[in-house]
This record gives sequence, structure tokens and C-alpha cells, in this order.
Amino acid sequence: MAAFDHFALACQNLEEGVDFVEAMTGVRAAPGGPHPGIGTHNALLSLGTDVYLEIIAVDPNQDDPPRPRPFGIDEHRGPRLAAFAIHPTDGETIESVSETIRNHGTDPGPVVAMSRVKPDGEEISWRLTLSSNQRMVPFVIDWGDTPNPATITPKGCLLTEVRGSDPEPDRIVALHQQLGLDIKVSEGPSSLEIILQRPNGGTSTLSQFSA
Repeated sequence: MAAFDHFALACQNLEEGVDFVEAMTGVRAAPGGPHPGIGTHNALLSLGTDVYLEIIAVDPNQDDPPRPRPFGIDEHRGPRLAAFAIHPTDGETIESVSETIRNHGTDPGPVVAMSRVKPDGEEISWRLTLSSNQRMVPFVIDWGDTPNPATITPKGCLLTEVRGSDPEPDRIVALHQQLGLDIKVSEGPSSLEIILQRPNGGTSTLSQFSA
């Protein structure tokens, strides 16, 4: 069964996004690096052993990309929870997980290769499918030989619950069950939110309405 990989909190200014998450959780995300040609850069925060939060924003040091930045960054100032990714587990591949999504009526798009350079100068690479632009339908990522960022980013928060809504909840629930994802889904406009346990024992909610 596939597993949660990360949740994307989109905003236009990375420092503002990092400050926002720190105010919500008490943990400050670490710089990740730029995404060449995409026009974005990020900061990362662990939410468990193999799941993390990505704060992704406009990179002012890159030229405008040839196509819109991902997750609606150009249209919404944010910060807001915009999408989530899953990764294959034992016996699965990014292609097989993508096919499961496709069989449920959503085209996950082609598998593309990406890379970025970390602040320490190390280049890391991965493969992913493009976002479906449906909040309750994940995109898929495969880190290959690269360590999952959850293992090397600031810790202290834990993902405790994922929930949301969709106009066709039965279809979405069937997809999540096929993928092995535990998400509470109700009927309504497409939405996504996560509940995080903070280091002090309290909880915080991040959603598309975070800002």
C-alpha cells in the first residue's frame, strides 16, 4: 500500500510561510533549496518517520518559469495547504501507484524527473507525477536512493489526522482505500486539512483556509 509522503503548503513568500508554520507549531522549517526551471524554492519540516511538510513559494532568484508555478502559487498569496503526495511502498512502483489512480478516473500525468541542490551543496533527485489539481487526489513521488526528507529535517511535530471533503466522496474514499490511505472524507467542495501534534502536546490544523 502507498503511504503519505508530504503535504505542500503553498505561499508566495517563503519566509512568511516559514514564520506562519512556526507560529502554528512551534517548530521552524529548514531551508530546502530551489527547484530549477519551476520558479520555486522550499523549506521542510518532519511530521514523522517518512512524512513531512513542504513549504513551497516563489523563488525571487529565478526568472519566471515557462508555465505557471505549481499548486496555484501565482494566484493565491497563501499560506494554504494545496496538495499532498504519496510514495510507493514495498512491492510497488511509481508507475503501479499511478495506474491505480488512473483506474479510478483521474489521470495523474506523466512521471517526470526533478532535482534540486540542498543548502550544503548536495544535489538530490526524485521522480514524480504532476499534481492532478484535485486536493483529495494525491500526486506520486519516488525518492529512489535519496533519503526521504522527513529523516533529515527539523522534528517535533507529528501528523495525527488527514481529512477533507469532495463533491464525490464515495469515489474518493474508494480511491483512498485502494491506495491504503487513512483519510476522513465528507461531502462538499474539494478541501484538505491535516492535524498536527505540536511538541508541547497541543494540536494545530493546517488547511486550504490557513491564511
